[in-house]
Amino acid sequence: MKKFKKILAVVAAMAVMCMPLTGCGEKLAPADQTVGALFELAAKNNAAPMKDLLGFASDEDVRSAFFEESANVELVDELKDELSSAGVELSDEDVQELTDSMMTMLGKITYTAEITSESGDQTVVTLKVNGFSYDEMTQIMVDASNRMVESLTEEDQAAIYEGDMEVFNSYMQSYIKDFMSGLAAMEPSSEASEITVTCEKLKVDVSGKEKVAWLPSSMDGFSSDIESVMFK
Repeated sequence: MKKFKKILAVVAAMAVMCMPLTGCGEKLAPADQTVGALFELAAKNNAAPMKDLLGFASDEDVRSAFFEESANVELVDELKDELSSAGVELSDEDVQELTDSMMTMLGKITYTAEITSESGDQTVVTLKVNGFSYDEMTQIMVDASNRMVESLTEEDQAAIYEGDMEVFNSYMQSYIKDFMSGLAAMEPSSEASEITVTCEKLKVDVSGKEKVAWLPSSMDGFSSDIESVMFK
């Protein structure tokens, strides 16, 4: 589970790549819209809303502006590395299938963003998120593990004990696919969790052009809050 949450952290990791700005007369996109676009980017890896809102030339430019350099990697590659470090070897196609299951699950998360107070220098947005149950996700993992153990024959158990990685990988591949299939079938909670996001006017590089937008004062805090409500 720790490895799975680390993968999600890659999606949610946000960089502090903006600078404070005061006294700007440029008409800004409403803070609730930028917060919503950031949620789409951080929680679902969906760059389209921010691209359209601020006028980025491409999804790649959006990710370059808001993601840490170390997090700007393909999710498939990151997931494959995590599995390989645990001794599980999967093909690119298998890893892509797992990633698709994960993104299907994240795509079900719903939210609303509403401005609850504003002034010249600061705007507060309340973000309500319908995320997933961490306990339910844990149970899916346990159930998949139990099914794997139940399917383990004495012959294969002995082979794994003797260090047969081919047999080990066969069982682990089935377990991971079973686990991810269960995750893809999960539905968000009907009860929303709230995040209070304090925003200020910040400069951001929009495809080579400096623009100003209402963005969270603490991008790291925003990232942590998102991860905490995605799985509770």
